[in-house]
Amino acid sequence: MSLNRATMEHEAIEFVAASLNFFVPNGEKPRVLMAEDYTQENKRTGTFEDKRVKIYNGRIVQPRPTLESEGFELLTHLSDMVDFFNEGQVIDRHYPEIIQFLKVTTGATDVHIFDHTLRVQDLGKRNARDTRGPVYILHNDYTEKSGPQRITDVLPLKRAKKFLSGRFALVNVWRSIGPNIQRLPLAVADARFMAKTDFVPTDMVYSNRLGEIYQVASNSSQRWSYFPNMNRDEVLLLKCFDSALDGRARYTAHGAFEDPNVSSDVPPRESIEIRTLLSFA
Repeated sequence: MSLNRATMEHEAIEFVAASLNFFVPNGEKPRVLMAEDYTQENKRTGTFEDKRVKIYNGRIVQPRPTLESEGFELLTHLSDMVDFFNEGQVIDRHYPEIIQFLKVTTGATDVHIFDHTLRVQDLGKRNARDTRGPVYILHNDYTEKSGPQRITDVLPLKRAKKFLSGRFALVNVWRSIGPNIQRLPLAVADARFMAKTDFVPTDMVYSNRLGEIYQVASNSSQRWSYFPNMNRDEVLLLKCFDSALDGRARYTAHGAFEDPNVSSDVPPRESIEIRTLLSFA
């Protein structure tokens, strides 16, 4: 079978049945002990379980998922970038591209990029490139506490006050920078089917600070999606926090998973995520 035919057949699949890694609540607040060397795995307290669930193909869902409704959205974005492992080029060339792109696609009046992360599945290349690995454990990057705190942590006081004076959001821009067929795609949860108790506040313990994320407990009402065969001309927007309380999506639980329809001889996943603050004031 040709690669193009395999790709088309994969993109036409309604769903895959695959394992996702959930946290099991026990009444105690869990912690993630962040490794000093971020190429290594972090240590976590608590119990986790792999559960086999249906993960729906977001490419064929109608109507198409949107950032404001489901909490995630696949969009086309053509970039001039050639080498995403060149940090200087990412900051100098790619950041301005993403800022302009988000203003147009989201209606944000102000966009600030505070960092980016490369994730490489292959351990040897990860160490050589000094990058992080994919995260299998389901999570959302910010909580009711850490979302607003991120604004004051990374912005000058005057600009932070502007962001906090109106609606603001924290959005991740996720892009595959490896092969089009991915062994390790990203599963994302439809915000409309998530219960408040599905999000478990979790301390992120660094050597010099304490952060907070949500880990995710299993719930039979959840609905998970993925976008097979993402390429460099596509980005997946993830709503990780929204200050609005008007019914729109506020969080997007997500995590990596092994696609059972992809052969193990496919090259390991490589991706970049750009972390952004959006103001709608």
